[in-house]
Amino acid sequence: MFAVQPAAWSKFDEHGCDYAVSISHAYRLCGIWQQRGEAQGDMMVWRLTSGHPVKWVRVYEDESVDTVTTEALALLA
Repeated sequence: MFAVQPAAWSKFDEHGCDYAVSISHAYRLCGIWQQRGEAQGDMMVWRLTSGHPVKWVRVYEDESVDTVTTEALALLA
């Protein structure tokens, strides 16, 4: 499973995010948040694991996508 929320929130918010059953569903949800103006800026897709959620993919306002690597994650902090 995945979850999406604005990237500006930085920490995972289990109550404020939207849950997705697949990565394609997560991308669609990102688009909906951005179309409705609910997200100002980029969106973050989180991968839900049996442990803590992991930042998985950043979806930019222009709809481009960037996987979150350790190096990219350092730039987000």
